[in-house]
Amino acid sequence: MRNRFYSLILAGLVVLWAFPTLAQDPKAAEPEKKEAEKTESTEIDEVEEIAFERVTGWYFEGRGGIFFTLAGARGYSNGQPYFGFEFGYDITEQFSIQFSYGSGYQAANPLEYQDVCVAGGGAECGSYHLDFSVTFLNISADYDIWYGERWALEARLGGGAVILHPSAKPGQGPVDGDIFAGLRFEYYTLLKHFTLGLETDFFYILPTNIPSLAITFSILYNF
Repeated sequence: MRNRFYSLILAGLVVLWAFPTLAQDPKAAEPEKKEAEKTESTEIDEVEEIAFERVTGWYFEGRGGIFFTLAGARGYSNGQPYFGFEFGYDITEQFSIQFSYGSGYQAANPLEYQDVCVAGGGAECGSYHLDFSVTFLNISADYDIWYGERWALEARLGGGAVILHPSAKPGQGPVDGDIFAGLRFEYYTLLKHFTLGLETDFFYILPTNIPSLAITFSILYNF
């Protein structure tokens, strides 16, 4: 009899312990579940929002492409390789300044085909060179005229010194000047610090009066 009484008491305790869990309303747990899902969704959105970050400041850029001169005796030169590099600084996200080095080659488009003679105390004769290298040392600035979160279309203006070797015409000094304008498309990759660029630059070499064009692809690294 006593054992049966103890068994009933034990069974009652088990029922009392289990009843709150069994009696819990499933709908009451839904707000907590929705709140947890909302928190998780917010965290995912925050991760997506900060996935891209554009780095600005000092940068180095390497570029390569094709170069040719315009006008001249033939009208245009054979396309030749062009390569260069650039050091620059982003003053703002839209405005930058830079120093650039570029080197190309002029092939088969001399200023004149025929020989010329220049009198000066005696007669010195020479000819216009058919081919010569062109090296640019320029300072420039660019500005984003149209841009989005991960791309920009930039306009560039600049000028500096040009080294022609050999000279483009008889009696010419080794150093000329130039002015140039460019249009550039930039794509800011998800690889932090790296930017891809595609640019077209029009140069005008003075006082030799040689127009030229360079189309280049570049990879830029922001420090």
